[in-house]
Amino acid sequence: MTKYLLVSSLLCLLAGCATVSTAQRGGTNPPDADARIWTEALRSDDRKNSYQATIRFRDRQLTGICLLKKAGDEWRGSLVNEFGARAFDFTVSPRKCKLQNVVSLMDKWYIRKTVASDLYCLFEVDRPEASFRKKTVRCEGDTLVVRFGRKKVVARLPDGTLTMQNLARNISYSLSRIEE
Repeated sequence: MTKYLLVSSLLCLLAGCATVSTAQRGGTNPPDADARIWTEALRSDDRKNSYQATIRFRDRQLTGICLLKKAGDEWRGSLVNEFGARAFDFTVSPRKCKLQNVVSLMDKWYIRKTVASDLYCLFEVDRPEASFRKKTVRCEGDTLVVRFGRKKVVARLPDGTLTMQNLARNISYSLSRIEE
């Protein structure tokens, strides 16, 4: 009796694995070799870039405008709310992201560390020598998705909006380009 139970359990396990692997491959197309999150239409190296930004964490939301400009080999930016109050400034270099002038509500070491890590991944996603452990790129219809292990997901939606989710902390970032 236990022999049949063991064989049937093994068959169910193999059938379940086969179903999962085909479901994961089903909706994805192989991405182009030059598929990039940050295209010229989304970010310019020689001009100021403006984005409508939203950061969501559980039941809280921070909205505003993100201003971004390249200075040398680093990106400098600021997140300002609709009333003109600055939430924080940031500098993203090829090695790390640093937050400055953080509003007192967010000025906790663990919040600063998480937001800096997320912004580094968001702005350095296309750099091949970035310090990401694992990076998987796939296309789902018109959406380009880049996943970093189990923690972060970056997607470029068809309308040009960038979204990033920190799955470990349940934080969502969204950037939509503002045309000038």
